[in-house]
This record gives sequence, structure tokens and C-alpha cells, in this order.
Amino acid sequence: MVATGAVAAAILPLASLAPTAQAAVGATGDGAAQTASSPVAKSSTGSYIVLMKADPLVRSVKQQDLNKAPAKSKRKAIKASHDKVLKAAGVSSSRRTTDFSNTLNGFAVRTDLQGAERLAKQSGVAAVIPDEMRQAQSIASAVDQAKADRTGPNALNSFLGLTDKKDAYNSGVTGNGVLVGVIDTGIWPEQPMLADDGTFPAAPKFDESERSACDFGNTAWNTNDKPFTCNNKLVGAREFLDTYKANAGLTPEEFDSARDNEGHGTHTATTAAGNANVQSEIFGVAKDVVSGIAPRAQVIAYKALGDGGGYTSDLSAAIDQAVADGVDVINYSIGGGARVVSADTLSFLFAADAGVFAAVSAGNSGPGPKTIGGPSNVPWVTSVGATTLPRNYAGSIHLSNGKVYNGTSVTRGTAVAPVIDAAKAGLAGKANPGLCVEGSLDPAKAKGKIVLCERGSNGRIAKSGEVKRAGGVGMVLYNAVDSDTMFSDNFFVPTVMMDNTPGEEIVAWANSQSAPTAQIVNDGINTLWHYSPTVTYFSSRGETVPNGDIIKPDIAAPGAQIMAGNTPLPTGGSQPSGELWQAIAGTSMSSPVVAGSYALLKQAHPDWSPAAAKSAMMTTAYTAVRDSDRVSPATPFDTGSGMAKLGEPAKKGSAFQPGLVYDAGFNDYLGFLCAEGPEVFGNPAATCKSLANAGIATTAANLNYASIGMEAVPGEQTVTRTVTNVSAKKVSVDAVIEAPAGYSATASPSSLQLAPGASKSFTLTVRNTGAKVGEWKFGSLTWKGTGYEVRSPIAVKGVAIAAPATVSGSGTSGTATLSVTVGQAGTYTAVPHGLVGTTHTTGTVAQDPDQTFPSADDGAGVVRKSFTLSGVDHARWKLQLPEPYDIDVYLFGPDGKQVAASTNGGTDEQIDLDRPADGTYTMVVHGWAVGATPVAFDLRSWLVPNATGGSLSVTSGSPTTATAGTKVQVGLAWSGLAAGDTWLGSVSHAIDGTRVASTTVEVTS
Repeated sequence: MVATGAVAAAILPLASLAPTAQAAVGATGDGAAQTASSPVAKSSTGSYIVLMKADPLVRSVKQQDLNKAPAKSKRKAIKASHDKVLKAAGVSSSRRTTDFSNTLNGFAVRTDLQGAERLAKQSGVAAVIPDEMRQAQSIASAVDQAKADRTGPNALNSFLGLTDKKDAYNSGVTGNGVLVGVIDTGIWPEQPMLADDGTFPAAPKFDESERSACDFGNTAWNTNDKPFTCNNKLVGAREFLDTYKANAGLTPEEFDSARDNEGHGTHTATTAAGNANVQSEIFGVAKDVVSGIAPRAQVIAYKALGDGGGYTSDLSAAIDQAVADGVDVINYSIGGGARVVSADTLSFLFAADAGVFAAVSAGNSGPGPKTIGGPSNVPWVTSVGATTLPRNYAGSIHLSNGKVYNGTSVTRGTAVAPVIDAAKAGLAGKANPGLCVEGSLDPAKAKGKIVLCERGSNGRIAKSGEVKRAGGVGMVLYNAVDSDTMFSDNFFVPTVMMDNTPGEEIVAWANSQSAPTAQIVNDGINTLWHYSPTVTYFSSRGETVPNGDIIKPDIAAPGAQIMAGNTPLPTGGSQPSGELWQAIAGTSMSSPVVAGSYALLKQAHPDWSPAAAKSAMMTTAYTAVRDSDRVSPATPFDTGSGMAKLGEPAKKGSAFQPGLVYDAGFNDYLGFLCAEGPEVFGNPAATCKSLANAGIATTAANLNYASIGMEAVPGEQTVTRTVTNVSAKKVSVDAVIEAPAGYSATASPSSLQLAPGASKSFTLTVRNTGAKVGEWKFGSLTWKGTGYEVRSPIAVKGVAIAAPATVSGSGTSGTATLSVTVGQAGTYTAVPHGLVGTTHTTGTVAQDPDQTFPSADDGAGVVRKSFTLSGVDHARWKLQLPEPYDIDVYLFGPDGKQVAASTNGGTDEQIDLDRPADGTYTMVVHGWAVGATPVAFDLRSWLVPNATGGSLSVTSGSPTTATAGTKVQVGLAWSGLAAGDTWLGSVSHAIDGTRVASTTVEVTS
């Protein structure tokens, strides 16, 4: 299949962009984007990633040719260019930890900010960005009832519709010939789901000129690291911890190889592509028969996470190598801050350009909104949320009063034993003993008893470790709320976990008895868990930040009580040792379900682009999913398009036969970056103009995506999409729209007829007919016909007005125009404030010895300046100094709490407040890097009054009687300004007298 962006690429090759899209920098901690010419953002890790202007190899070399002689020669030249940059910047090459060449052109280096800034100035360097830390996404430490009978052996696979007579496995679609790469904590190669039964295809031959492709057996570091020879199932395993080892180092318990000492990587790999029909067992008790989603796919593992997490430089190096190794699919159950531009988001962009699918965990920060992590927030990867299964590993506690309370468990049971509330079993002087935190329980009270522990403060498994330490024989662990997920960890003592209500009832009973007793019973597998599928409590939710026009997650998949592999030698006593299996939870567990599903789609449709396969899965997803309260319907911010369910390979309307797909390619994603990450371009205006001239959409809402998001609808908005017929016959479909509440929606044209391989575009227009602004509303668009139902979720949020955030001008007198769209009916008025000239507040700041604010040694490294605000519409403070100084600013409000900060690299700081409360504010000027001699500074400020009547006036467009969608051209004018200053004002936008937005006006005279 040809991706839509590929056509544009023929017209607009990346090399013609101005400059290449490889020129990328990150966002600073306070969200202010930096351009290639501005100071480097400070790294909190002591490591930086240098990105070169020249393209990575995948832009000119096909994936299958990356290890051939011509590509190797180009790679050698790329690395030589890195050496040259280091030498020119005066940074020792020994400080470099890793190089990239396939999906990024650059390298990682350990240096200080000054070294990073010197590197940024070198010829050929596009940008220098901080090396960030990311973490694994496990939760550490409603199919209808007619479907509930599809549990038993391979319960997960059955639930996903893979095991019936006409489903994927019985149709020969098992992932055969597909290579799945898993970037994670490594792998335990002896796990039974990774055994080679002699029937797999021959393993690929990997390049080992720089590092081992089967990296096991480093007994010199850890004697338990037994040698292992990779086979035709586990075809390879590489370690990518170069930066991690240089910065943090490994503990003696960790393995300095690809061997997994955490269990996370083994679990994700076996979930995605473990062998079929393997009997699982925990604590000597047989559990269910388990299969990976793509059981005949081959696996290569990349260990890029240590016990403390992973650096984006190591993770990007793993992506870089995985693409060169020829993987078809990458699972990345890893996440962190949701930036659009980071090393791993860019690596995945170029990996997608090479045709590699990527499934990424959405994050485990739910159930609150705006919790989607990175890199799952970018559109070229598939962000996966987590749902439950209609079965659970069951356990119960039988009280001596005859009552039985059910929950979850994979541990053995207990004999009848005394019961005690952990809150009554605490050591004297220990806080919160009811939470069973480490060191809180009194062995004299807990020994020989079943201890009742509440969730919170420390990890679940750690609680069982505390019970074991205190001599307890079992644990009841109950959630703080009933809507939370019930887990099935490998606990140190027999444990049953349950909801809050039954837990509190057991506690109340135990505390009312003089000698309460009970027994924990392992009940095997409960196949009538009627709450499923529901969204797990922990699964991260939308809206997406910062790119709210893209709905995330994209899709959901089972991610609770997933039985798969484990390491028998976990570090740090994080769980009991000796177990090759675990049934754990997290979006880490749901992501490999989708990665394995992609492997099945890859086998069935090897020509599909990643975007096409993603669209096929999204538009055919199962939608009858409930939220974590087990009652409310899930929204697109919970599950995206729904829960992944591939269906029958030969059946129309399945993910294998979607009929129509929303395809996208590299240039389409560059267009998205014009709106959401323009800092990737050295010259955003020129690049984005070129893309627009080539017909590429340069707004996020118009990216050709299988879901439709509009985060700011001022009454009415229209977006464009293009569908491609991937079937072998003509497809005729009609638009069936479920408009979001309070909106109307129309598609034009409303009917489509597409020949095989043909593409057609349509528009979707939504119009606010009474929805409250500022609230998200959801609907759907489904193209129905010829046996297909191609469904896209819709999410829209109305705004009262769409107005530019800033407008600028020049001269002692002049004019400007604001283009405003009114989003609701009423009388629109524009009110001017200011202009005000610059106030200068001077001072001198010294070096803070430890560069940390606040800390005991701040001394003259911190200077405080007070500002009294009264009746202010807009306040701004700005501090600029030339290199090499780096001064940061922190603003504290009248209540003494920090309200804002600006901590850019170098000294280019700005803080803005809209309509601040009256009172005295304190600005802290912090000498982060000023050298041995104190530095004089000039803190400039502008306090624009609420009052009118200044030099700024509104000359036209106000008042206007408006309806939703009315466009207004607001004329501005100013006069009488003194020359040689910068002036600031604002325009308040009001509807029926209520202020709904503001635009700052900056004039240079």
C-alpha cells in the first residue's frame, strides 16, 4: 500500500525542506518551546542528545538494506561527523555514550550545560535536547454475558476473538514470518513461552559488529547470568544501557546483559508473541493454558531499562537498532512526560517511515483526565489503554461467622488462622500501620495471623513483604475505592485482594470480635466476571496534552491479570523468587496485546503501512466498554476507538477486512508537527509553507487520522479526511453520524463509492447548537455499506471565542487587526487595556553553589524582588542576559505559594499572568550559572491595568451582535508612545459582558 504522504514525498523530498525535519529540540520544563538558535534546555539527567541536520539512514535506505555494505559505509561517515562535532566543541569523545544513525542522526553525550551549548553551535548540528528518563508502565508494586463462556484455555486470546473456527489461528494467521521487537527490561530466555520447538523459520542473521545480538552469560558481573544460545523463537537479545551504566550504574543484582532481572520485559514479550498452549504455574499451582497473541512470530528483545528506568538516549538507540535488525513490530511498554518532540518520539517517526508498527503504553496515571504519557501522545504510534477480562484469578476469605468475601488471588490459601486489622497491629509510634508500610507492623501482634491491609502509600507486594516480616501467615488487601482494579500479584504471603466495601466490612467484623478467625482460599479461575470489559482504574485518560486535536488513547486492550512470563530472579526482593509466571496489570500489559495483534495483521497484509493497520484496528474496535465505575459507558478519552478485537480474517468488517482505511505517511506527520511541534524545523514558516503548497494538512485536526478530535470549536469547524479502499472490490458507503450532544454534524459528500485501491476525501462539519463551551462531547462517524462499518469516534470541545493569544506592532503610532471567531450567540465586545511602558527592576545575583532552589546554601545566589499588583489585566516579567549566564526566575503569589517559573537554558526567561489576583508577589531571581563574579541583571516588567483609556484603542468590530461561528475583524490603534521602548497592552474579549478570552498586544516603539 502507498501511504498518502509518500505521494507528496515524491514532490517534496525531505532534503528540500528548510531545513530537514531532523532539526529538532525539546520543550523546556515550563512548556516554552525553544528554537534551534535559542539556548539549550537544561538536562536534569546530566546527559544530552545531539541531533544532526543530515537525515538518518531510513530516509534513503530501505529497511532490509540497512546492514548491507553501502549502508554500513554511510553509517561510518555519519559517526565520523559526530566525532568531528565533539572535537570542534571541545567535548571528549569518551563522554559520548551512544550513536544513532538509522532512525535518528545524532549521539548522546554526558556533559554540562556549557558543553551542550558549544555542541549546539557546531556546523551540522540541528539541536541539542535533554536526555530524559522513562519508566516501565506496569502497575508495580463489557463483552456481554453471552461471551463469558469464551474463557478457559487461552482466555485472553478467546476474548479477543482469535480462537474460534473461523478466527485468526484456525485461518493460519498466527504471526508466522513476522519479527516482533520488544524494548523493555530484557528477557528471561528459558521461559517456556520462548522455547524453540524446531518448527519456526530460520532466525535472521544480525549484524554483531558493535554489540552482541544474543547477549547472555556475563557471569563475571553476575554468576546467575547463565549462557544461552538464541534460537529460532527467541532470535536475538541485545542490551542498550550505555547511558544508564555511565550515569547510574548497575547494582550487583542486576544483569549486565540482555537477561531480565525485573520480569517486565519477559512478560510483555511473551504476551505479544509467546508460544501457543503453554501451561502456566505459580507457587506450584497450575493456572491456565496461555498463548501469546502472535504465537508463531519470532522475538528479539532489547534491554534498555534498568531498575531505575531508562534514558531516552538508550531507548532511542534500541529503536534505531531494532529497525536495522528488520523488526516488523515494536512493543514499547514505556512512558514518561508527554512531549511531542523528544528523542524517542522522533525515532518512532522515522521507524514508522520505514514501515515499522509501534504499540506504546498510554500510561498508568488514571483515572484523572489529561494523563496520557509520552511517547504515546504522538499520532505515529498506537497508544493503548487497558481494560479488564471477563475472568479473574479468584480467591476468597471465609470468616468464622460463615460469611465469604470474594476477590482475586494467584497465591495458595491458608489454614484457619486468627485475623487482625493492620491498624491494630502497628508498632508504637509508627504512622499509618493500617497501610502495612515497611517496618510498621509489630510481630508480637501480627505473627501467625491474617492481616487486613489497606491500599496506599507503598506497593502492593511490599505490603505482603511487611506482613511476612512481621510473621503474618496471610493478607487481605483492599482498595481505597470500589472502582479500582483488583490485582493478582505474586505476593510474599497468601493474599486475596478485593474492593473497598467488602474490605471495610471485614475490618469492622474483625474489630468487633474478641478472637476472629478466617481462612484464605484459592478459588482458581472465575469465568463469570460480569464487570468486563471495563476500563481499568489506573489506565491514563485523555484529553491529550499538549496536542488536544488527537484523541488518545487510540485503542484499548486487556491489561489486568494478564498471565505471562516472569524472571525467577527479581532484584531487590521486589517479588518472590523462583517464579517463571506472573499475572500482572498495567498499560504495559495491554500494549503487547496490540503489538501481537499488529503482527497478525502484518502476516495477513504485509503491504499495509503502519497507519493503515492502525486504522483497520481502530475502525473495527469493540465499543461496548464501561468505565472503571463498571456502570458508565467508556468515552473516547478512556478507550479511544474501543477495545481491540481483530475478528475473522475472511469476514468483511473485521480488522483484517476493514474495507476502508485512513492512511498517512511521513509528510502528513510533518504537517502535524507544523501545528504541534514546529520547533523540529529550523525554519518552520518555510517548511510548513512548502508542505501546505504540496497539499499536506498543517493542522493537527486535519491529520488523516482514524479518529476525529477538535479541541477548540468556535461555533463551527470543518475537518477533512481521506479514506482508501483496501478491499479487492468496489466499496459503496453512506455516512451515519451520531453527533455529539449539543452539536449538529454533516459529512460532505455523505456517500462514497471507491474502486479497489482508490482514495476519496470528505469533510466533516460540526456546529454548536447549544452545547456548553469548555466541555468535551463525544459522537461518531460510521461509513456503512457493502458489508462494512468503518467507525471513527468524534470528540469536540466548544470555545466561547477563538482569538489569537498575541498580536504585535511597531512605531510610536500604528494599527493592527485581530481576527476573532465568536463561538456562542450574544453581543461581542473588545475592550482595550494599556499600553504600558517597561519598568526596570535591577539587582545583582551571585552563583548558587549547588544550583538548587530552594536549598540551604542559596545565599546571594537568590535575590527577591516584590511587586504589588492591584487591578491588573495582564502581568509580564522578562529577564534576558547574553551567554554564558544562566539565571532562572520563580514567582510566588500573595499566599507564598509558587505560581509560575521560567527555567530555560541560558537567560531567556518570561512569565505571564492573566488577570492576577491583587496582592504582593515575590519574584525570585536565581543564579543557576553565573560564575565566580556576581552578575547585574535588569528584570523588566509590565503591569497592564484593568482600566481603559490608555494609548491602545479598538477602532472597529466592537460591539458586534454575533451567532455561533461569526467572524469579526477587530481593528486596533495606538498613538503617542515614547520612542525606544517596548509597550504592552491587552484586549479583553467578552460576550454579553462576560470576559471569555484575552489577547496581549506588544508594540516596539
